[in-house]
Amino acid sequence: MVDESGLVIANHGVIKQTQAEGLSWDVAMPVIEEGKRTNSIVGGASLWTMEGKSKEEYEAAAAFMAYVTAPDTGEKFIVENTGYIPATKAGFELLKAEGFYEQDKYEGREVAIESLTASDVTPLSRGIRLGNFTTIRAELRAEMEAAFTGQKDLQTALNDAADRSNQVLRRYEQTYRGADLP
Repeated sequence: MVDESGLVIANHGVIKQTQAEGLSWDVAMPVIEEGKRTNSIVGGASLWTMEGKSKEEYEAAAAFMAYVTAPDTGEKFIVENTGYIPATKAGFELLKAEGFYEQDKYEGREVAIESLTASDVTPLSRGIRLGNFTTIRAELRAEMEAAFTGQKDLQTALNDAADRSNQVLRRYEQTYRGADLP
């Protein structure tokens, strides 16, 4: 998406794969006019191991998770081939030492790490446990897209996103009222 300022909201890999010849672009942290910069909330894919499996299945799951999170094997493969950032500091340091972030097609990806490590982790930036999070994220995305494409001004889009997200939360509360959630 491009707004009237020329700002593009897109995946780093998409831009590198589709950029026009001679296109000059960069990746940067947003400007903070007031206050102190803090780290952003992590998001993305996750791996889960469910209850009710055999000892052998748990051992296999543990071996798989150890492989995909090892900096020099699975984590490196995932970062190089998906656009995800390293899940560990060791993975980031390994890729940095190998010159990963200096390669043209990966240049700028370290900004994502900077955004996650801009400050000490606080209870507000540790991550969230939010009922119907994916629905709320979709509401926010739709409203931000409306703002970035000029269909709404930013404040209206933010207000609408908050209103719609609060409606989603109220439905979640009604659904799970009295339930003992993990």
